[in-house]
Amino acid sequence: MEKVKISKVERNLYINYLVRAEECLSAAKNSLSLNQWNASAISAIHSGIASLDALCIYYLGQRHAGQNHEDAITLFKNIKQLDRENIDNIANRVIRILKMKNMAEYEERLVRQTEALNIFKDAQRLFESVKSKLPG
Repeated sequence: MEKVKISKVERNLYINYLVRAEECLSAAKNSLSLNQWNASAISAIHSGIASLDALCIYYLGQRHAGQNHEDAITLFKNIKQLDRENIDNIANRVIRILKMKNMAEYEERLVRQTEALNIFKDAQRLFESVKSKLPG
């Protein structure tokens, strides 16, 4: 198995990723209100990625830096300060979000309304869960 690519990041910079996650979530919500399902889904997906990065930076001092976003989950599972249930719940939510990434960003078909709503809900719940596990 290939090693997960990481970038070392100063732990205090987790807040920047949390801000990014919140801004992307806000953009997703705004796009939903305009019936822009593709833009909403893409923004929600990026919110989810930034949320996971914030956790990894705070607890591990590093974030995923490779092309395969599923590797970010592998890195995340190295966090020892969270209990197994929290790890599993967050990982499952991220997996659902990432499953839509390729389709939303690169495939020929467009995101459906129900898909955009589901991705947004997952990203919103992920953000709230992550935020509750970080200071500030």
